[in-house]
Amino acid sequence: MRIARAAFGLFVIAILALATPPDSRAQTPSTLLIRGATIIDGVADAPLRDRALLIEGNTIRDVLPAGAAAPAGAQVLDLSGKFIIPGLFDSHVHWEEYMGELFVNHGVTSIVALENAPKALRARSQDALDLPRFFHPGGRLQLSNDASEGDIRQMVRTWFGNEPDFAWFAQYNDRNSRAYAIAADEAHKAGFVIFGHTDNAPGSVRDGMDIIEHIWGFAEAVMSPEQLRSFKEGKFLTWATFLTDWSKLDAMIADAVRRGAYLNPTLHYEWGGMSRRALQRELEDYRVLSNPDLSYIPRNVADGILGRQRQIKNFSSRYENTPWISRLPADDRKEFETGFQNVLEFTRRYVAAGGKIHAGTDTIAGGTPGLGMHHEMEILVEAGLTPVQALKAATSWPAELLQGKNGSRGTAKIGSIRPGSFADLVVVSADPLSDISNTKKIERVMKNGRWVELGYHPEYFTSVRPARPIVASNLAPTISSMQPNRVQEGSSPVHVMLEGSGFTTTSLVRVDGISVKTTFRNPRLLEFDLPAGAVARASPDPFSPPGPAQNVGIIGYRSVAVHVFNPPPDGGTSNTVYQTVLPK
Repeated sequence: MRIARAAFGLFVIAILALATPPDSRAQTPSTLLIRGATIIDGVADAPLRDRALLIEGNTIRDVLPAGAAAPAGAQVLDLSGKFIIPGLFDSHVHWEEYMGELFVNHGVTSIVALENAPKALRARSQDALDLPRFFHPGGRLQLSNDASEGDIRQMVRTWFGNEPDFAWFAQYNDRNSRAYAIAADEAHKAGFVIFGHTDNAPGSVRDGMDIIEHIWGFAEAVMSPEQLRSFKEGKFLTWATFLTDWSKLDAMIADAVRRGAYLNPTLHYEWGGMSRRALQRELEDYRVLSNPDLSYIPRNVADGILGRQRQIKNFSSRYENTPWISRLPADDRKEFETGFQNVLEFTRRYVAAGGKIHAGTDTIAGGTPGLGMHHEMEILVEAGLTPVQALKAATSWPAELLQGKNGSRGTAKIGSIRPGSFADLVVVSADPLSDISNTKKIERVMKNGRWVELGYHPEYFTSVRPARPIVASNLAPTISSMQPNRVQEGSSPVHVMLEGSGFTTTSLVRVDGISVKTTFRNPRLLEFDLPAGAVARASPDPFSPPGPAQNVGIIGYRSVAVHVFNPPPDGGTSNTVYQTVLPK
């Protein structure tokens, strides 16, 4: 009898075990009261202490006094000593399918996907625990100044059918300013704010831009016509060294702020390699990307992310690519460092003038999806923002783009911990207001009222096509000529010049497959010394077989194979050319 009872008891325990999720955080009861944690709501300048957070279903119902009684049937969770921040919102993402788990594991519960995202994907993202919420512009509208006003307005109205959350127009410049202003007026009438690139920030803000993507449009606006022409011809390393006339720039900032324009500076993407913490961030990227459960991240993408921490975005024909900072001549490095400090100062002044920042990463070029958002906040603090301002830049400030022009589309339900918002939360173990880097000390993530089971799954994504290379990846080089292309048998080392295209500061010449010291002169010229040993061991020339006409015995002319290798990210190997070895 006892045996029967014991067997029945084990059976009941087994059934209950099957009914209980392996991680109790994977599901959340319909009503949850969280006590003890310090709440940083993304809106107020000061944290909320001695408060309790009431969540019903997928919604934050209320922020209550610490001692408030729990509603009937509610689960009570004590998170004493922890800190709760809103789910983060990356407002500048170029989405790829492998990114989802990375975003959510780093507390990024919402993103701006700069594309016309499929409706089914957008719908699934609102509830899925392995995807951030998607908000999109319904595609990028191309504008022609030659089109009639009626056609431009109709194009915008047709675009409404894509169910956009905001507008994204082609890059603003003097050639499309008329069309831009008409399209912006039509979008504003429908309540949408406008996000985009600009070659003239003051002009684009005047003509309707609401969110300024990157800072370079302000730098171009203070260049003289001759300087601007030279910049576009690739004669300057960077636009950032022109951010020096603060009287003009402060006036531009004041006008943009007065008009309610936001700044999306993408500091980590463009300038992360110049930051004093760049190598530390590279190690953080490596620790994430080396996780074997993330084996589905394309190798070229992982290489590009790691390399990005040592590179700098360049606009000069001197490099034609994103050079490695350690390979820069001293004067060029100093110029980039000066530009970086100008950019940080501009960002600080923008916020000091009352402007609001959107902490967008420009992922994938902006770093590891999700982690790059924390790095962006760190650089915002490096620029002079307070930790609470940097946190607002990653939560409530970008969420305002969803509210539309002058709030006409209603209150955003993300980016803040306040009644009515979605229950998207991040629990961290240390105070991010004392050190913004503490946002990375994530213990729990809640999305849509449910705790996410943190971790990665190798079956999450399978690539069915080559991954798109990230911005600033290397191309395979090409050799077009070699001078000299003939050397005498028994020669001492010979100095050789290679002409071609796609050469970078990290290009490496290989002679018969063996790497030799390589000097980068420009994207079309490399130099190296052809080793005497390579000449001595030259093999028969495949293009000049032995024969009586050569009068060199039975071996014929010999040759040395030369090619160029560009290392990752991406990169590749050039065509092969042959150095002919003439007999004595």
